Amino acid sequence: MNKLTNWIKNHQVTAFFVLVYAIAWPGLFLVYFIFPGNDGVLVLSMPFVLFSPALSAMLVSGIAEPRPKHQGSKPRWIVFVLSWLVSALIMILHTRNNLGVESVPAFIIFGIIAIFPAWILSSAYARTPGIRKLFSTLLKPRGSAIWYLVIFLIFPGFILLSFYITPLLGGESQFFLANLGVKGAAVFLFLEFSNGFLSTGGINEESGWRGFALPRLQARCPVIVSGLIVGYLWSFWHLPYDIGEGVPTAWILQNRLLWTPLFGIVMTWLYNRTNGSLLAPALFHPAMNTFGNNFLITPLGNILFIGLAIYAIVSDRMWKRLPSDHPAVYQDLARSHEVAPLPFAQQAHGS
Repeated sequence: MNKLTNWIKNHQVTAFFVLVYAIAWPGLFLVYFIFPGNDGVLVLSMPFVLFSPALSAMLVSGIAEPRPKHQGSKPRWIVFVLSWLVSALIMILHTRNNLGVESVPAFIIFGIIAIFPAWILSSAYARTPGIRKLFSTLLKPRGSAIWYLVIFLIFPGFILLSFYITPLLGGESQFFLANLGVKGAAVFLFLEFSNGFLSTGGINEESGWRGFALPRLQARCPVIVSGLIVGYLWSFWHLPYDIGEGVPTAWILQNRLLWTPLFGIVMTWLYNRTNGSLLAPALFHPAMNTFGNNFLITPLGNILFIGLAIYAIVSDRMWKRLPSDHPAVYQDLARSHEVAPLPFAQQAHGS
């Protein structure tokens, strides 16, 4: 056990990704390829699949920095109870309104699953220092408030801009929820985003991808290299889901090789601009999913996003490394032999 613990401490990023895939991929194979259509397997497997990045990051962080323990605190349990109640309410309303499920057993199941996001949010007050540090910026975000506004200027901002301009240029725009009316669509989008923040792309995923792996990689790699490593491993994590859902191969290749890593670059930019605040990508990811899935993405929208990614790379000189004392860089990783600079990561960040 001591050998395993030491290996994890010295190879935190590798341990994280191994654990994420070891939890998620078997679960996805059970759901889609071994027991397809089995609701029991789906209910038991998918919560661990969806929360595998956060759970893996929590475990490795706790092993890497186990001491000195913080005092137990009432705030953790207050946050846990409040988060569980709110999460359960949102998940149940999302199940009923957006998915059209009226089953009481389904409501009970989602009320139980709500324990997962409640545990994540309350971990901002965890006793173990590594876990507390990982999740603290969910409740105590860093950076200027303007960057949290920028998140929503991108999604839905870019989509809405392209939605209204595209017809003027002779193209076609489509809002898939138009039949719900303004009020119905607003409720649908709010529940979709809120549920996404809690369990389908927000804190459940970003706690691992950008919250855990990115700052550790940025301790030894240029920003763009770190962002792309996380982006592609995040992208490939979805493959069994894509195949199981019958997504066309052409779209899987385009989405997972191009768009998902590009989204990862923008989230890296937002994470760094907010001084390593986990809340930034945890808001951006569900906003991207919510509005991207409910509007027809036009060529203009794609051009706007590619332009933003290029701007982020150039303006932040992402081909360089961040200073070692930057808040978005994991400070304690230098104690591990895994942090030796890679050959392409020798140049310090600067002009």
